[in-house]
Amino acid sequence: MKRKIYLNSVDLKEIPVILNNLLSRGKYQINFEKVDTINALNRITYEAIYAKVSSPFYSAAAMDGIVLKASLTYLATETNPVTISKKDYQPINTGNVIPMEYDAVVMIEDVIENEDGSINLIKSVKPFQDIRPIGEDIVLGDMILPKNHKIRPVDISALLSGGINILKVIKKPSIAIIPTGDEIITDIKELKEGKIIDSNSYYIKNEIKLLGGEATILKIQKDIFDSLEKTIVDATKLYDLIIIGAGSSAGTKDYAKSIIEKNGTVYVHGIGIKPGKPTIIGEINKIPVIGLPGYPVSTFIAFDNIVKPIITSFLNQEIKVKKIIKAKLTKKVYSSLKNYEFIRVKLGVINNEIIATPLDRGAGVTMSLVKADGIMIIDKFREGYEEMSIVDVYLLKDLKEIEKSLIVIGSHDILLDKVDDLMSNEKFHLSSSHIGSFGGIMAIKNKGCHIAPVHILSEDGKYNEFIIDKYLDNSYSLVRGVTRIQGLYVKKGNPKNIKSLSDLTRDDIVFVNRQRGSGTRILLDYLLKEEGINKDNIIGYDFELGTHMLVATSVADPRYDCGMGVVSVANLVNLDIIEIGEEHYDFIVLNDIIDTPLFNQFIKVLKSKEFQEELNKLGGYSISNIGEIIRIKR
Repeated sequence: MKRKIYLNSVDLKEIPVILNNLLSRGKYQINFEKVDTINALNRITYEAIYAKVSSPFYSAAAMDGIVLKASLTYLATETNPVTISKKDYQPINTGNVIPMEYDAVVMIEDVIENEDGSINLIKSVKPFQDIRPIGEDIVLGDMILPKNHKIRPVDISALLSGGINILKVIKKPSIAIIPTGDEIITDIKELKEGKIIDSNSYYIKNEIKLLGGEATILKIQKDIFDSLEKTIVDATKLYDLIIIGAGSSAGTKDYAKSIIEKNGTVYVHGIGIKPGKPTIIGEINKIPVIGLPGYPVSTFIAFDNIVKPIITSFLNQEIKVKKIIKAKLTKKVYSSLKNYEFIRVKLGVINNEIIATPLDRGAGVTMSLVKADGIMIIDKFREGYEEMSIVDVYLLKDLKEIEKSLIVIGSHDILLDKVDDLMSNEKFHLSSSHIGSFGGIMAIKNKGCHIAPVHILSEDGKYNEFIIDKYLDNSYSLVRGVTRIQGLYVKKGNPKNIKSLSDLTRDDIVFVNRQRGSGTRILLDYLLKEEGINKDNIIGYDFELGTHMLVATSVADPRYDCGMGVVSVANLVNLDIIEIGEEHYDFIVLNDIIDTPLFNQFIKVLKSKEFQEELNKLGGYSISNIGEIIRIKR
């Protein structure tokens, strides 16, 4: 089949005009439906709503006390109390109706009771004092809510008080989500090589729900042109908007563009954004049809820039203005000149300055969205930003949450997840990025993180303490972490009988390496040199991965035989490990954060019984003087 090609990539700034024209040509009309007031939360008013009753609709006591005629109290003073007979007042509670013969309420605290039932008052009250008049809150005919207002909990209270039990709200637009692809499944029991669990459809559905739309996920469509065409065309007769998941690119089985073109009009095939370029904007039967890329991050970016404006338009709303902050970039970021690039970043506060660390830029890395605190946009025609540049970042999380995050950048270990979990008990958070020990040293040297986990072997075979003297100044300390066992990962039962590093040079062994700058890579190179093993003879030496977990899961793959990492990860992935030796996994710390609540909570967790128990479950760790400062430059 002839491969499809993109139309000219459309500039992102042109998209609002294209969408406005598309929607103006469409047949969607804003309509209403009636809902019970008690179920109207987050719905949008179709018309202004006016009170049917006053609130309160009678004169009511504003507090507990007695009700009487104010004129009886005019002469009351502390030196000349006024006595009110039992027949001239009566008790009253907050909210009670004021009898017609009375015109004032006296607070119970100001009432002195006598044995005969009369009372003494030592200060006067004014007419209508502490009486809520009819309509004090809401007057019959008052507008309670305007048109196009998103209903909040407090609004529901006001509506009910104003006698509104049923109201007109804008009808939710109906949206069809059509997942496509021979490889897509929904049941994890069907998961096997070549199959991918559909997560994008549920992300889209939930985003639509938050926006106020009504989404339906249709049956997964195989890559069959006629079948997919029928599903899309039929959907345009039932729904207000069609979203096609995947199939928007230029592969031999990406049919979305051809189907829209055959049955309607394609206005855009390719937008100048990265990720998210292969997005389609079109229409069939005057219904907007949007083709989203299949990679999760591409879906997120395209949804935010294309689908969200359509749905908010359907609801007669405006898109919320993103909260943008200034942040210092911890490392250089490159960019192409062709597209607007959306870079996910971790944020933290160091010395009252917000810092931003870029995360994995892969379009398929869902966890980069989960971990991201914000998005940095690099404009078209810009090559990127230098390290330490001040950049704009729009927030994905509340700034208060970011301010309570301990930024940890450096060597990877799954124990950091355990620390984060335990720190969250006190509403603190550990935010980690894994770029290797030397990457962590550079990050903390540039004040880009609070803590850098390291395990670097010196030339004399010792761990970590030399780092402070060699690379840093007296702004840093080294805090003791854990001792952990490193070794060679092999499949369960060690089917290839790998016994030592010398076996890595065998022709039947494919190795998986860690990235340069990681402590594990430094240890491997040290040991290879010590044993006189030529790294050029190791198949796979140049295949680099960023974490112990990635190495371990690769070793579990039939294509790879061996990798290097720690015992705890081998246990998690159900691998065997040939132990090589022990190492220290410690923490370089900014002295500025020592004695802060954030750091103190980190140390408290490290020394806790709960953390020790978690390490015992993982296996391969031992603890001695954990959390103690073991090196500080003088």
